[in-house]
Amino acid sequence: MTYRVVLVKILPAAFVEDFLNGELYLNTCAYFSQLDQTDFVRADPHDGVLETIQVAEVAIQDDKGNWIPIEGVINPVVSRSDELLNFNIFCLYTITDQPADQFDDRVCEFGDVAIFISDLLEFVRRVREAAVASGWEISHGPVQYVDPVVHDGFMGPFRKFHTYSYQNEFRFLFRTKKRGPCRLSVGNLRDIIYVTASSKVAEIRQIMRGSDP
Repeated sequence: MTYRVVLVKILPAAFVEDFLNGELYLNTCAYFSQLDQTDFVRADPHDGVLETIQVAEVAIQDDKGNWIPIEGVINPVVSRSDELLNFNIFCLYTITDQPADQFDDRVCEFGDVAIFISDLLEFVRRVREAAVASGWEISHGPVQYVDPVVHDGFMGPFRKFHTYSYQNEFRFLFRTKKRGPCRLSVGNLRDIIYVTASSKVAEIRQIMRGSDP
């Protein structure tokens, strides 16, 4: 099944000029996992988690061979990967024409400016070309949101808990080996973007989808 996708970068006005010039700032999964939780739209303590495991019971065996349950295990139990935590990422908000795609005004907390990518294929081409020229591996796609109560298994960079599903995130992942934030220069983007206030996203989304918000 195919559906229409529009990507939007929502950010503070102070960073708009860098984006227009094609200077993309790439933070790490570790950065978002370590942010103060008061930054509720950016902080995600589970960003970069490799795997989640639902543990039914933990017990130890005493000297008589009896198994003694240990209380206090909090599911899911998570495992992390240093390599994954140090991948660089670039995140955007996604608008689709799918009925289940509902707008949540919490995304406006990312900043007061919204930059609409008017030519998605060209944007992806430029990002991929710049990454390859830098000798970086790149992958990209929508984030899948899972229920932490039931999900058992692989997470990785393209899965997050459904607490964050309102962000409708599309993510670029870069294996840069920088082990810290960096920039990717993709060239002037003014020919393929439309800039407006983030407060207008819901209205423009409704027009683009031809449906109720």
